[in-house]
Amino acid sequence: MLMYAWHMTAEINEMTELACEGSSQPLTTTPVVGTPGREYPSALEPGVEPVFTGEVRVTILGSGDPFVKKSQASASVLIEVGNEQRDVFFFDLGSGALANFTGLHLPVTDTTKVFLTHLHADHVGDMPTLLWSLAKAGRRDPVEVWGPAGEVRPLGTRAFTQHLEAAHAWDMESLCGHPGQSGAMTVTTEVPYDRTAVVYQRNDVTISSFPVIHVLNGAVGYRLDYAGRSVVFSGDTRPCHNVVDACDGVDLLIHETFPTAPVLAKKAGMPLNLAELIVNGAHTSPAMAGKVFERAGAGMSAIFHLAVDHETVGPVFAEMRTQHDGPVVISQDLTVFDVAADAVIVRQRILDPMAWAVVGETKESGPPMSAPHGPPRWWADALITD
Repeated sequence: MLMYAWHMTAEINEMTELACEGSSQPLTTTPVVGTPGREYPSALEPGVEPVFTGEVRVTILGSGDPFVKKSQASASVLIEVGNEQRDVFFFDLGSGALANFTGLHLPVTDTTKVFLTHLHADHVGDMPTLLWSLAKAGRRDPVEVWGPAGEVRPLGTRAFTQHLEAAHAWDMESLCGHPGQSGAMTVTTEVPYDRTAVVYQRNDVTISSFPVIHVLNGAVGYRLDYAGRSVVFSGDTRPCHNVVDACDGVDLLIHETFPTAPVLAKKAGMPLNLAELIVNGAHTSPAMAGKVFERAGAGMSAIFHLAVDHETVGPVFAEMRTQHDGPVVISQDLTVFDVAADAVIVRQRILDPMAWAVVGETKESGPPMSAPHGPPRWWADALITD
């Protein structure tokens, strides 16, 4: 086991090797903040290193933007808590995130708590997989979903989950008689979109939501507190005071950051004025992310929601550095942060690409199982039996 044996990256530029190319190093010049009280391997193997009591582990399941690619799933953050219950929380669940989750060898039975920042598709795309596929894979408990209310009911999270279940009515009906039926449903709690509120308090974990500025009313960020450790996740937002205010004494801030407008225009093949509108009118530029990091004063800050490639990481890191010189990480898929008593440690997790679902303990009994449907009559003549 190695103690703080990470390569100290002196510079992040177009030559930096990325995780999708095989690098096991996080994209940062500061992989450790503080003085860890124990040894941490330089990379985190699947199923090998449980979360220690009193610590919080944050894994970027999806680091990318709306354009899903093999190298990056869309937006999702996993938080594991070292309490007695070993609670697991999803914050957003973009497309591809659950493939990364399965490769970590974590129990599928723990996938019962989701906090959505807003209802853009790149933040909720894996919700059908969570609800129906993972119920078939072994989860028997329903999924609790927290997310913002809307200015009108059809724009709120409860309407989203109700319509999601309606859209998957055939799948739900097909589960009659299947033990996963009890896990293929949601219990939804809407959180305020216009004020800060404590929205979750269980098992020594407190989660608060706060409003952020993103396209419409109905986008929020979250702060998780446990055992003196704290993490803030901005969701999608323009630079705003609410994020900074939520970061009082925080250990880790994960903040969305888009590429510079010229890089976005070139990479996406769009006019520069449209790229500027996207970066500055709905998201946060690298320089403004640096200003937020400087004001927030987190122990460690992380750039998130960035299309990571050789043409983006250098300009983004350099522009951020014009405003902030503290510890900053560019998040990639499977970047992991261990938030301990006296330190924050960043590494990369190693994925098992062929993992099967790990089934743990079911925590509560669901509703009675419905009787299975009998086969349609025409199957008898159509079925090949020998």
